[in-house]
Amino acid sequence: MSSDALKALLQWGASFGVIVPEELKFLYTDLKGIICVCEKDIDNPSIKIPPEIVISRNLPMKFFGLSESTKNINGWLKLFFAKIKFDRDNDTIVDNVRVNDKFKPYLDALPSRLNSPLVWNPSELKRLSSTNLGNSIHEKFEGIFKEWFELVSSSDMFDLERVADDVQTFHNLDELTYEALYEKILKITELQRPTIWYSFPAFLWSHLIFISRAFPEYVLNRNCPDNSIVLLPIVDLLNHDYRSKVKWYPENGWFCYEKIGTASQSRELSNNYGGKGNEELLSGYGFVLEDNIFDSVALKVKLPLDVVSTILETEPSLKLPLLSDYTTYAFENKDCVQQEKKATRSATDYINGVTYFINIQNEQCLEPLLDLFTYLSKAEEEDLHDLRARLQGIQMLRNALQSKLNSITGPPATDDSYAIDPYRVYCADVYTKGQKQILKEALTRLKKLEKTMLSENKHQLLTMSKILKNDPAFAETELPSLFSNEDGEEVIFESTYDLLILWILLKTKKNSYPTKYEWVGQQYTNFKQTAYISDDAKAFHTAYFEKQDDVDLAEVDHAIQFVVDNSFTSTSSTTEETILVRK
Repeated sequence: MSSDALKALLQWGASFGVIVPEELKFLYTDLKGIICVCEKDIDNPSIKIPPEIVISRNLPMKFFGLSESTKNINGWLKLFFAKIKFDRDNDTIVDNVRVNDKFKPYLDALPSRLNSPLVWNPSELKRLSSTNLGNSIHEKFEGIFKEWFELVSSSDMFDLERVADDVQTFHNLDELTYEALYEKILKITELQRPTIWYSFPAFLWSHLIFISRAFPEYVLNRNCPDNSIVLLPIVDLLNHDYRSKVKWYPENGWFCYEKIGTASQSRELSNNYGGKGNEELLSGYGFVLEDNIFDSVALKVKLPLDVVSTILETEPSLKLPLLSDYTTYAFENKDCVQQEKKATRSATDYINGVTYFINIQNEQCLEPLLDLFTYLSKAEEEDLHDLRARLQGIQMLRNALQSKLNSITGPPATDDSYAIDPYRVYCADVYTKGQKQILKEALTRLKKLEKTMLSENKHQLLTMSKILKNDPAFAETELPSLFSNEDGEEVIFESTYDLLILWILLKTKKNSYPTKYEWVGQQYTNFKQTAYISDDAKAFHTAYFEKQDDVDLAEVDHAIQFVVDNSFTSTSSTTEETILVRK
């Protein structure tokens, strides 16, 4: 937006009665674009927007002849907005008003460049290729494309022959490279050069305007349809600051923004979009915040639907959040949100997985994840508080987070295929750095938790090193005697897991458990094994006992099942150790 466009927009707003205190001044800056600055101290400054310039569902409903029951009214609103932007040669008339002329100053003042990753060129998008956001771009894009196609296919007012290339692109989306998609669609959107107002590039532009500037309609009308949105010219110029205390409310049909408290001279007056991490800010608004206290990492856990059903029915303490549980707004409609959160949930709500957000400012953010991984680790007779299941849950969660951290690679090699915008590089780097920091901090916390639990419960844990120290006969005589008929061949033990199984087999056979470890023998005697012999048992028996008859397959299977159900595997960057747990 240029200074002239800003001036024209403010004059236009004033002509409709927009109220902006004289102490506030909107300025255009090269660094931040539009900012609102307080020229003097002012208490509780407010900006008021008349209903005449609110862009809402009423406009497309009248123009397209839609009913109150029309599905996806927000989609029709985006189509309508695309029309008044890109169909300038033809009047768009609603209630005898040329809407495209009426809103021209607002349209002219909208950003000439959108920074959403949905329109980044291929070289820029590579900066996000190893992140959640980069991996979700195709899915997000496909959803927007599908919304457009369903809208333009639902009415004969649209000539699909004129947008046949877009329709074909939609049907062949999975077959196209990102480079081809950028040239066919995204470049046109980014440069704002659609030639047909109901084409997909026009709709995508409108969509990006709405996700970065829209307000929920319920701040004006409590009786509106769920999720209905509006555009509020002038007030949408305010930048985001999560520290800003604001309130939004209706007043005789007007929209009112108010900063709570004193706005200081020479300080920027900001809005507050709510507690949003950099992934949400970059995806929806095209910017990031350094040192963002709300920054988070999303971890999606895919579960079989029958497992989800069991959890919902039998484990009320386990939290299976939906995305709506995390969405926060400065203007949150508490009644609607509470109703949604209390609604009964079913397994199909989680068909795409359960998403957890990790935020290092939240000391409890790992607890729901750890509870879930403990549940997935526990044996049938265990509960979420059993030591073995809890320790194994920590290990599973650590492995998942470490894998996610390892997948986030550094910046790609220099790519000269497309010009790279420095601001987009900055956004990608801040976002990626934040993701790594959060994962590293989460791993550190889990490691500390595990260390504490191991220390506090060491009397209940049995490691191979303890066995070798306190049961010398095992290594010195019993184990060598077991393999005495191996024709001089050296027997190699693959892991502490294998050695624990062999130790239990020998101790049980010889009834030679050391006094301090007799609990293992008792636990083993009480352990009930399954009826069938596992493939793991067959492989273990082949590896160690193929040439002898001293140990049969059923014994091996019993010992393996016991170790699996009564141990956890502690992992570090270089080793794995199987540790038995006393129950």
